[in-house]
Amino acid sequence: MLDFLRKLLSVQDFMPHGMCYSWNGAVLWLNVIADGLIAASFYAIPFLLFRFIRKRRDISFNWIFAAFGMFILACGATHLLGAVTVWTPVYRLEGVVKGITAVASLSTFLLLIPVMPTLISLPSPQELARANQTLAAEIAERRSAEAEVLRVNEDLEARVASRTAEQAVAAQSLERALSDLRQEMEHRRELEEQLIQAQKMEAMGRLAGGVAHDFNNLLTVILGYNEMLREQVKGDAMAADFSEEVLRASERASALTSQLLAFSRRQENAPQLVDLNPTVQHIDRMLRRIIGEDIRVEVRLAAELSPVKVDPSQMDQVIMNLAVNARDAMPRGGDLTLETANVDLTEEYAAKHLGVRPGPYVMLAVSDTGTGMDAATRARIFEPFFTTKEQGKGTGLGLSIVYGIVKQNGGEIRVYSEPGQGTVFKVYLPVASASEPAPAAWSEATDAPQCTETILLVEDEQQVRTLTRTVLDRQGYRILEAATPVEALRLLREHPEPIDLLLTDIVMPQMSGMDLAKEAAAVRPGIRVLYMSGYTDNSVVAQGMISAQAPFLPKPFTQAGLQRKVREVLRS
Repeated sequence: MLDFLRKLLSVQDFMPHGMCYSWNGAVLWLNVIADGLIAASFYAIPFLLFRFIRKRRDISFNWIFAAFGMFILACGATHLLGAVTVWTPVYRLEGVVKGITAVASLSTFLLLIPVMPTLISLPSPQELARANQTLAAEIAERRSAEAEVLRVNEDLEARVASRTAEQAVAAQSLERALSDLRQEMEHRRELEEQLIQAQKMEAMGRLAGGVAHDFNNLLTVILGYNEMLREQVKGDAMAADFSEEVLRASERASALTSQLLAFSRRQENAPQLVDLNPTVQHIDRMLRRIIGEDIRVEVRLAAELSPVKVDPSQMDQVIMNLAVNARDAMPRGGDLTLETANVDLTEEYAAKHLGVRPGPYVMLAVSDTGTGMDAATRARIFEPFFTTKEQGKGTGLGLSIVYGIVKQNGGEIRVYSEPGQGTVFKVYLPVASASEPAPAAWSEATDAPQCTETILLVEDEQQVRTLTRTVLDRQGYRILEAATPVEALRLLREHPEPIDLLLTDIVMPQMSGMDLAKEAAAVRPGIRVLYMSGYTDNSVVAQGMISAQAPFLPKPFTQAGLQRKVREVLRS
């Protein structure tokens, strides 16, 4: 036995592992330290496993953790001997330890095989939490049902006891009570469905608005640099054509973001008092040329229709989208009816329809005799990009835009349809109580005078910041730029010369544009501020990001639009 141990620990006939490293100190110590750290980690892990076994004795297969611990200890010994053999070539001992490690590895593997189904079937914390929530909900529902049954039983017992002589009357009263209860439960279920649908549409609207906001930043860069490129390649017809194609694609992309903003109720609009009758008559003439001769169009206009306060162009879009949707539902022709009417939505109607306020409304109805829709389709028709048409024959945004425009103008839209029975869309818009002047339109100048003012540009999107700086540099402005509000505040405090304008994005990390403007006014009283954002001014004002009077530049903007707005604010 002693001879075996001596031979096991013998270093004769072998060279130290360090010779393989040519006794290079850096390589040698790198391997020694690495093996030492690995061995230390392997020795520490089993202690945690053994502690886990002691704490969780309820686990029936905790022996597998002990097997893991022994396996990891053997691995640690292997790495420790790897460090020792750098100077002492006890390779026989190292081989024995590796053999033990191999046995431990194989044993652990074989022991783990029968345990795998049990491990896989263990429920996750999320599954346990969901099961507990489901159980709690079922218990609460059962208790509520029991309480309701108890209440009904007590009511019945009281009625029977007090009106034995009037059983017929009591039976009728009970029937009415049950009928009212069923109606109330049905009413509550409908309101819950409406609430879920409204929340879903609101969430999708927020997502669509966010996507459109980020996409507008990209379009700002594309349109801006394309404008500069067109100026540089005026003499190259082919390059000018390429640039024109980029412009057309960018304009189509801008139209798509406008559609997404319409659905998310963040589209810029110019509301004014509108009589829908002339609007419908104007659209009627256009529709007869678009929808085809196999569809009969009938218009029913109410006399003395009340005015509504909407953007006329948006109402054109609503009517056109609904009419085109009706045309697509009648591939073999049919009847399309446009109708207006003054209606009063009662308290009872408002109670049954979430978000509707009672009062006078103008109704616009678009009905067809087409294929109709089932309940599953009706539940999703206002979702963006949902379409029942063939691929390539629709974007799925038409009804989403209608929904967003109606909601943006404080209205309500309802759809009534059954398969094979046609479809009716009813749009309810609140009657206007007073008129307001429509905002004046402005035109963009293509040329701007050379300027010398100093502008502090704050924009977290690097490409938008670079484009904006380039456009303003070309006009002669002196530009200070900052990627963050913190950097902007440092420039405001340290820049030795006057700063005439703060041009800032609204939504930024660390601090909003409005908060930055307040800090800037404290550091440099009288500094002018121009806000810019991928959202529209209506949206940022409604959300309290800026005041209604604050100068605002929506993205994407053109060179001329940026130059005009900056000049306008500096001259104010």
